[in-house]
Amino acid sequence: MLELLRRLVRRPTAAPPVEPPAAEARSRQQFETLQRLAPLKAAPTPLPASTSAADAASRAASSFVRREPVLDRDERIAGYTFNLQDNLQSRLLGKQDLQLKVYDDLLLRSLTSLGIHSLLGHRLAFVGLSPVSLDNPLLRQLPVRGTVLMLKPGRQPLLPETLTPQLQALRAAGFAIGWVIGPRSLAEHSALIELAAQGDYVQFQTAGLDGLQLTTLRRDLLRRRAPHAARLRLIAHELRVHEEFNLCFQMGFDHFLGDFVTSREDWHPPRSDVNRALTLKLLNLVRGDEDLRSIARQIGTDPVMVFKLLRYLNSPAIGLPNPVSTIDAALQLLGRERCFRWLSLLLFDVQQAGFRERLLTEQALTRAFFLEALAGQGGVPRQPDELFILGLFSMLDLLIGRPLPDLLEETRLPPGVHAALLKQPGALRDALALARASETNAEDLAAVTKACGLDADQVLRHGIEALEKAHTTLSALQP
Repeated sequence: MLELLRRLVRRPTAAPPVEPPAAEARSRQQFETLQRLAPLKAAPTPLPASTSAADAASRAASSFVRREPVLDRDERIAGYTFNLQDNLQSRLLGKQDLQLKVYDDLLLRSLTSLGIHSLLGHRLAFVGLSPVSLDNPLLRQLPVRGTVLMLKPGRQPLLPETLTPQLQALRAAGFAIGWVIGPRSLAEHSALIELAAQGDYVQFQTAGLDGLQLTTLRRDLLRRRAPHAARLRLIAHELRVHEEFNLCFQMGFDHFLGDFVTSREDWHPPRSDVNRALTLKLLNLVRGDEDLRSIARQIGTDPVMVFKLLRYLNSPAIGLPNPVSTIDAALQLLGRERCFRWLSLLLFDVQQAGFRERLLTEQALTRAFFLEALAGQGGVPRQPDELFILGLFSMLDLLIGRPLPDLLEETRLPPGVHAALLKQPGALRDALALARASETNAEDLAAVTKACGLDADQVLRHGIEALEKAHTTLSALQP
């Protein structure tokens, strides 16, 4: 396969032109089509063992890897799906095997070069692939622990006699196997249910399936499963509203993903033991150059805030050589800018948070760290603290349940941040637009990235690194 790709992109020699065979001509046309959809910076040849992660990332495709959070039944983030952007996936449906293989090679090269598993910790990585890529050597560069290969049938017929030995070898190596099924794939592949029943995970594309169909499919999968096999894990995808989530939860699904998480439907503000009114007041005092000793006295009136401040500073994530025991010392150590950041984080502290609050909090922190990391790169302003606050406050209305303009009236933010949150033109607004586009995989992601003077590799790398920072920060803020 890779040798074929090398032939397709190799520079022609001075030899007389020879009309390529019909099959190779079709393959070349297919490859060129995919190049227009997701151009490669270099032919997908194996990288030397000495290649650094940064060099590998620079050779990856200039396409965008999308991650989507996967929730479990305990309302926690169990992992993330990794796929190329949705508009590319939809345009590849039904295409030839070569296009699907190059697509998968693109994705695997990006993921292996960035070492995502070291950043995800105990969470799972659901990597979307076509069954035609089960022989891709890049699979062996993924850590097997925590990796779930989610197979999405393409145009090629599913032949159990061919696929079963490949799947058994991958499972023996330690990978988990999953299948993605929906109305179209079920209609086109008669062997899909049989193969899916032997996997570890099955992801249902619920948008095209009603409750009766889901029940029937679930029953068929369990009936075909080997008697002593481990329990099959079911994933509900494309959930758009809470009712769909509740239906799949009651049916016994294990994992959930979809737009319902950030929906405002049936929204109820989470309970918090943080005095948000005092927090907003203190934010204004910090921005207004109030003496830190005066601010310390006001923090001292709220035992919960004192507890959270000292716990945050004395946590292993901060790594101080000696513990801090007084508010004055804590604020002197933090300084004005870091004090403002810590107070901002308190606005996201919720008690007994449900799945929506946990996910929104992690997404807000991830966005904040992502924007902070971009400071000074391309056309992004060299203002890391303001970029951090911009990302954090951009989702505060969703968590608190109040219009963002009202919250901004109560908080004295830097003028540029205030303007960007109100969608007024400027470099900070463009940076926030990039953060949002990278999360939702918007059609204009490439254009927004270019407008910020950045490339796809920077967006992917800093996005993954921001996940780790968000997880570490949440661990420090919460018991």
